[in-house]
Amino acid sequence: MKIIVMAGGSVLNPHAFKSMISRADRVVCADGGAAHLAALDIVPHVVMGDLDSIDLSHQRNLEDAGVEFIRHPVDKDYTDTELAARWAVENGASHITFMGTTGTRMDHTLANVFLMEKIAAMGVACSMVDAHNEIHLIRDEISLEKRPDTYLSIIPISEKVTGITLTGLAFPLTNATLHRGDSTGISNRFKASRATIRIKTGILMVTLSND
Repeated sequence: MKIIVMAGGSVLNPHAFKSMISRADRVVCADGGAAHLAALDIVPHVVMGDLDSIDLSHQRNLEDAGVEFIRHPVDKDYTDTELAARWAVENGASHITFMGTTGTRMDHTLANVFLMEKIAAMGVACSMVDAHNEIHLIRDEISLEKRPDTYLSIIPISEKVTGITLTGLAFPLTNATLHRGDSTGISNRFKASRATIRIKTGILMVTLSND
């Protein structure tokens, strides 16, 4: 089951993601993320969090539309985004796409990136998208189509990633090992119409980025 988790961070052009959101099996909003969907006339399935970032009239309209609201106290152990992600895992997600999870708050952005690591360790594939980046965390392999004017980077999230093999890129690798903090994998470029990234152990971040 594919689930979108929409948070309240930066979504510069929500219409660019409308088709992706519409194809999801479930859409869960972390509090203020509901405003991004309102701009697209998309009604989420669930809204959760402390509900301090959603307009009251909007909340009533969503309630009238049958949206489930799950309220949490303001003082809590998890962010609204993590609560939404946990709900997705508990409700059968096979893949979670995070949106609105980057922005001006670096603490929230980093927390959301490492939340992906936690979700991946649970065996649920996940990715994150914004206006300039598409981020995937992998434990085995991924194949990605070439995008114009796009860099592909690999960043170890676990302490060590082994057996890294890159094909279809300007700078290939074969059975390489990278450690957390290594910058060797930054700003690679597509050489073929499709690139494949395989690893043997660890968790690797794969990013597609443009300026």
